[in-house]
Amino acid sequence: MQEAYVNINNIPTHIITWGKWIEESLNDVQEIIVCITGNPGLPGFYTEFGGALQKELGSDGHNLPVWVIGHAGHDDPPEASIREVPQLSGNAELFNLKGQIDHKIDFIKKYVPQHVKIHLIGHSIGAWMILQLLKEPEIRDRIKKCYMLFPTIERMMESPNGWVFTKVAMPLYSVFGYVFFNAFNWLPAWIRIFLIQIYFWIFAIPNHFLGTALKYTKPSVAEKVVFLADDEMARVSVLQRDIIEENMHLLKFYYGTTDGWVPVDYYIQLKSAFPQVDAQLDNKNIAHAFVLRHSKPMASIVSNMIKQNVK
Repeated sequence: MQEAYVNINNIPTHIITWGKWIEESLNDVQEIIVCITGNPGLPGFYTEFGGALQKELGSDGHNLPVWVIGHAGHDDPPEASIREVPQLSGNAELFNLKGQIDHKIDFIKKYVPQHVKIHLIGHSIGAWMILQLLKEPEIRDRIKKCYMLFPTIERMMESPNGWVFTKVAMPLYSVFGYVFFNAFNWLPAWIRIFLIQIYFWIFAIPNHFLGTALKYTKPSVAEKVVFLADDEMARVSVLQRDIIEENMHLLKFYYGTTDGWVPVDYYIQLKSAFPQVDAQLDNKNIAHAFVLRHSKPMASIVSNMIKQNVK
């Protein structure tokens, strides 16, 4: 595993890779895997998934590089870094949904050579971003297959979690968010770690995500995560049927059965609208935020999908 903060669309961006690093020559590579995260878009949450996926594929001789790209502004570089993430105020266009899509387009154009085909994994809002990437002919022509995991591609505000976010979480954040995150970061490091460990223990989250969780609680990161989520509620509403119909051969959907963001009804209605669509319903009780507790079983599922589409 290799990782660094790379300048993408003028924003220091956390990239994690397995196999070839993004700046290594890909002359001998025909296909790669690029994973677009959900929100929050911190690649540190995807380390177990990415490593397990590359191992699963490698065991069958498919040594495809795996690259995970975080969202712009969701993961600040170390304090010693000479690069700084712009503040949200005055730079909303860099951190909203459109800005995040431009960010992914810039990454692909900059680091993926024209001859390399891309297996695109989109988790949650990452799946919606993939639909937007398919509108770009230069990107679309380079895609081998898209794997849409727990895809928030429609009616986000109408979902159970969307209702809680807009009616409860967002109003609370608007009043108390700034004070809470700043007060939390004023606490000594050992108290912050202790409080996060209690949260992890309650929700059975592995402690190896502790460092990433600490980054997530930084006020400058939290505000951009919430800002993007709020934009999602406003913009991800009507299913983009034309994009799905035009690109059905490129799309593979995977829906959960306990997903508060993407109810099973959304899967049923997608299958009804597009009987030929390649959509699968989970039967392993995997959660929407699979990277926290179900990375290995999800990596096994996705690796099997990819093996069916590798040249």
